[in-house]
Amino acid sequence: MTKFIITVSLLFCSHAYATNIFQLNSEANNINLKDIQPNHPQWHASSIYVAGDVVAHNNSLFIAAFWVKGIEPIENQPHWDGWIWLQNTVIEKWQANKVYQAGNLVKHGTDYYLARYWNENNEPKPQSSWQRIKDLFFLTPELPPEHPDDYKTLDGVDQNDNGIRDDYERYVYEKFDAPQLITFSLGAASTLQLVIDIEQGRIPNLDTDIGRQVIIGIMNINYCTRQLQNEHPTFRNPKSLYFNTIDRAYANRKSQNKISDYIAWDDGFHRNADQDCKILKESV
Repeated sequence: MTKFIITVSLLFCSHAYATNIFQLNSEANNINLKDIQPNHPQWHASSIYVAGDVVAHNNSLFIAAFWVKGIEPIENQPHWDGWIWLQNTVIEKWQANKVYQAGNLVKHGTDYYLARYWNENNEPKPQSSWQRIKDLFFLTPELPPEHPDDYKTLDGVDQNDNGIRDDYERYVYEKFDAPQLITFSLGAASTLQLVIDIEQGRIPNLDTDIGRQVIIGIMNINYCTRQLQNEHPTFRNPKSLYFNTIDRAYANRKSQNKISDYIAWDDGFHRNADQDCKILKESV
């Protein structure tokens, strides 16, 4: 573990320079990344990027959601491959009466937030339908220590307040050394926590759209896990790591039963769900 932490520390120190959204003018309302740096650095497979880094690739701009290396940015909605695709280069100030879809990025105050699922009139703040982008990844390799309450509740403990449950985060760093396994596992945490949130009744506007998003997210996690296991046979599905107590596993089952009440089985929908994992097949 010590060797791994030292390696990660060196990697962080050597990550490629890129425009970072946290270095932008905090007083501005809407931010147009093209105006700030028209020639953004091109993505390189060998470079390391951290949360907020902006790169250009295939005539599109992408923001690193958390630590990512060797995973090519593609024009897709799931952000757990490490990248947020900017369909519009303008990051708009959050508006109370505007409908936001999962994956939308907004500016609120001096912070940037990623929509976890469909929402309207839900002010961006941590641990809500929004995830503060800087919290998607804990930027230092110093992991939170074990806590007596890590396994006593469904939510566990998040001592570093980064939106990822501590016991899960520790397991990911301690057990995996391949960059794509770390990136994928950490990125899957937001979808898996949403399952817990639904079971706990924290999603007041749960409907068919949100239910479909969760199902697609879970199916894609399953599909991507199978792809990663071709190269890493011992890699375990993040679901089994996240729902790692009897209570959490039961909550997962109850949540999916609740979601099924909103969505009738549709062969076409379920067949088309496994579409967003090709990026992990050739990760380096």
